[in-house]
Amino acid sequence: MQKVLNSSILRDQLHSNCLREILRKDDNMALVNQRTSDLKKFYRMTFEMRKTQPNGNSGALVLHTLLVNPSDFNQDEQARGNIIQTLGGAYVQDFGLGLPTVTISGTTGYSIRSSAEHKKMDGFEELTAFRSRIYRKFLQANDPQHSLYWYNWEDDEYYEIQPQDFRVQRSKSEPTLYRYEFRFTCLRRLTKTRKEAAEDYLKRNPSTKKIADKLANNISNIGEFLNKVTGG
Repeated sequence: MQKVLNSSILRDQLHSNCLREILRKDDNMALVNQRTSDLKKFYRMTFEMRKTQPNGNSGALVLHTLLVNPSDFNQDEQARGNIIQTLGGAYVQDFGLGLPTVTISGTTGYSIRSSAEHKKMDGFEELTAFRSRIYRKFLQANDPQHSLYWYNWEDDEYYEIQPQDFRVQRSKSEPTLYRYEFRFTCLRRLTKTRKEAAEDYLKRNPSTKKIADKLANNISNIGEFLNKVTGG
């Protein structure tokens, strides 16, 4: 019996030593590179509604960053092509890429949290704000001068989008937990507009600027941080 206990203790010690050795590995053994790590720190998705003025300038009407990142994220990119089979072989009608379709789903959380705008919100308040300020407000406006944008900072994807549907679920067993599913179509990938919106985001969200300041060892200023996040 004593031998069995000693063997178990020795095995646990070896396991503990192995874990410590793994943790002591240098930074060259990191699972992701530094740029990916920086993007992951800037992780919550942002939606923005902008209005284009007659002079061509645009300004942000609503800027909403999710209180809790989606638990599920799906992005489907289909090709626009037809394959026609003939006696002599196959003929392909290739029309390039189709419009990506994105579905995000998850919960808005249980507890009170601080939003990117430093507002204290619970899960119900986050749900109503997200649905009313982004989904409903954009569709109810029905204004061609309004555009809705989606900034997926974590995966470096930025698009103008068109909402398709918004689904909310709440169960009797969890009356304070709200689940949602938001589906939208990506109309075009953003270039200059995404950088402008990122600058607006940093100005209006002090907590994000703090994240940028923490990256001072790798990025010398906010401008370089934006270039690193948005790709220039």
